Amino acid sequence: MIPPHLVRLLSVILFLWGNQGIAQTIYFQQDFSAGGLPAGYTNTNPDKTQFNGIGGGASLPFAIVDNALEFDRQVDNTTKGYAVRTTDFSPASSSLYIQFRFRVLSSSQPGANAVKFYVGSGFSNSPAAPTNGQVYARFAIDIQNGTDFKMNPLPSGGGAANSVQTFSGWQTVTFVLNKASNLLQYLTPLGSLEQQPVDTYDLWVGSEKVFNDQAVLTASQTLTDFKLGFDDGVSKIQVDDFLIRDISGALPVTLLSFAAKPAGDRVQLNWSTTSEKDASHFIVERSDNLGEFTFVDQVSAKGTTDQRQYYGVVDYQPLPGNNYYRLRQVDRDGTFALSKPVSAVVESDKVVMDVYPNPVDPARIRIRLWNADEAIIELRTMSGQYIATRLQRRPDGADVIPQQPLPPGLYLLELRANGQRRVITVLVP
Repeated sequence: MIPPHLVRLLSVILFLWGNQGIAQTIYFQQDFSAGGLPAGYTNTNPDKTQFNGIGGGASLPFAIVDNALEFDRQVDNTTKGYAVRTTDFSPASSSLYIQFRFRVLSSSQPGANAVKFYVGSGFSNSPAAPTNGQVYARFAIDIQNGTDFKMNPLPSGGGAANSVQTFSGWQTVTFVLNKASNLLQYLTPLGSLEQQPVDTYDLWVGSEKVFNDQAVLTASQTLTDFKLGFDDGVSKIQVDDFLIRDISGALPVTLLSFAAKPAGDRVQLNWSTTSEKDASHFIVERSDNLGEFTFVDQVSAKGTTDQRQYYGVVDYQPLPGNNYYRLRQVDRDGTFALSKPVSAVVESDKVVMDVYPNPVDPARIRIRLWNADEAIIELRTMSGQYIATRLQRRPDGADVIPQQPLPPGLYLLELRANGQRRVITVLVP
């Protein structure tokens, strides 16, 4: 079973692609991948990728570091860091699905509810926190010692207990709010569908739900602005991969299946789609803990089609143990969606021998080896008669070379190493 706190969902559109689509309108999206200065991500008349303001102070410098927005609170004083969007979302929204990545790099003095996130209207482009009346919903991140943090719902009047769970490292925060006049259904970070009652919110960190159906602060408020504030303790934090969308819309790609199958020291990945619209390409990504995902391979999409399509790649360098894979489907306009992760276990101590091609060349049998440096490899007839061969090693395997070319027929290639035995039937045509 996957430990739920390990699921990392980048602040991107996360869908379980399948026969049921979920529609979406994106209001804001920013991953700081362009680097540069924070000022380059602000504008008085911002588009969907820009804030109205990002700020700090002499004792709270801020910068773009490693493609993330970093705040370094060096003194526990009244200086506040913030990133705010005051220009109203367009079109108006009655629900929001907010995601961003967060981590504490270091903390020498814990900060009670040090980082606060607000959604509402009438926010100022300044360090000042919005009033309760301006806030539809909010939560806080309570920074602990080192790199740990907990979550707090920040209800009216305060005083709420922190989350039971403690988190560390990069985590994706998912904040789901429903201001519609009816119950809404959303896709959770676990890939399941869940209902969100009116004027409540759910808060997830990774795949763990920390607050369920939490009452909002001011139900009469609208969902037009958001602000992240940093105002307590001495610590350094980073935020990244903001995505703010509504809960509903239709997917550009309908994914029928996605599977990862270990094959010795590599993993075969296959997926199929039943329809595509303006799809550009697929990127396969891998993680060992559902935290950081790295690039594995890229495959061009068909584009626009209502016919079933089949795709596949091989991960030639999986990690020993658990490997988690996901698909990033990128559209022609640059927007993208992620699949639910799938897993494959690569047994690091398992001896692997593959024959390729098979049928084989009568004068040379090519094999791929893993964990078999001291292996004994023998070739026999189907009746068990030993056939004299020599082994010619290669970086990724070896060639089994018979003293005489093999007559057509079936043969048994046997490997023994580390107390393990593998037998493969080979065909000489």
